[in-house]
Amino acid sequence: MLLVSVAFENPTQLSVRGKTDLFMDLFGNTLIRPFSSAYLNSKARVLTNIVTDPDYAERSAPIFDLEALKYKERDQLENVFRFWQNDQNHVFNIARYWDDRLRAQLGERYDHRDGAFDWDLQMRLRENGAKQICPQEYKHWRKTGVAFVFPEYEQTDPNKTFAVALVRNGNTFHHRGSVGDNTTGPYISFGQRCPEVRLMHSKHGVNDFRSTDITERNVHQIMYELEAREPYQFDPRDIHQFGAHQLDMGKALNAQDTRVEQPRAVQYEASPLLECTNLKLHFLSVEDVLHLQEGSRFRNHFDAVFVAYTYFSFVKDAFARTWKDEGCLLCLETRQMTTSSKEEIAAHTESIKTWAKRNSLQPVTNFAINKPHSTLRYKHQQSATGAVEECI
Repeated sequence: MLLVSVAFENPTQLSVRGKTDLFMDLFGNTLIRPFSSAYLNSKARVLTNIVTDPDYAERSAPIFDLEALKYKERDQLENVFRFWQNDQNHVFNIARYWDDRLRAQLGERYDHRDGAFDWDLQMRLRENGAKQICPQEYKHWRKTGVAFVFPEYEQTDPNKTFAVALVRNGNTFHHRGSVGDNTTGPYISFGQRCPEVRLMHSKHGVNDFRSTDITERNVHQIMYELEAREPYQFDPRDIHQFGAHQLDMGKALNAQDTRVEQPRAVQYEASPLLECTNLKLHFLSVEDVLHLQEGSRFRNHFDAVFVAYTYFSFVKDAFARTWKDEGCLLCLETRQMTTSSKEEIAAHTESIKTWAKRNSLQPVTNFAINKPHSTLRYKHQQSATGAVEECI
């Protein structure tokens, strides 16, 4: 909800450049700029009203459909948004949590972590195809959790959106700290390729543009087209170029005393999100997600399905009942763009192919081309007799 809100923020409040920087900050950095913290503080109040007041939600964010959420889940969301608001009792020392996870993960290798990071980058990520990631940005992210860095900004405040398992206890909150990926990085989502081939130029293994710069270019295009409703024309002035430069990133800071004052006062509540008449985001109850594959409520429902590689092991054959008869597109993520070994990637890819064959899926991905695929695409279609292929 937060990231979509950034993308559809009213242009009177945020420019395309402002949306781009804000999105990257909240999406990929454990520590964020003071302005991003102020936005999060303000937006948390708006999101609270959205989940608790249906009339307000219809006026300010009609793109969201929350009808399927139960009251208990709305209360839990309200607690999350309350924690995001700046208060001296809402402490989230993510820098310590990140370092604790790093120590537990590396063990004895922690004292030689630079070498471990370089191995993961050069022998795993780059070998697996993520060649746009530069050593300086990857190592900095592995050490601090701050992925996207620009010279004009300094990340100082904890990104509370990374907190998990929040439980309210009076005026304070209990949580399990921070969990999630800390080996691959957020560079894969937007920072590996773009239409301008020259931006991906590399000489002797040194990229002209970082994955951060490519991410900036692609996110900028998304924000522009959502606002202008016209194709984006690339302008080199829209992005940075620091691939060959060694930036002095300094020491990552963590604001122990949560910032209460806001660097910029913005009345987000008075500005509804941009209209989007052909799109609606439906948020499902946890129970709906658990029963999704039973096919009772969502039978013959989906035009397209995306399955992340971490969830593939939970997919059942009965899931096919939820796919539309007319032809559902299935996109199944592989482990290609991760720090997995080639053997692990190959085993996971083969399990996807076996599952697809068992469910009579037609491949859309051209497997004849000898190159790695980060996503395998299949098409589910009716049989010749017009009946849906039954999965056993």
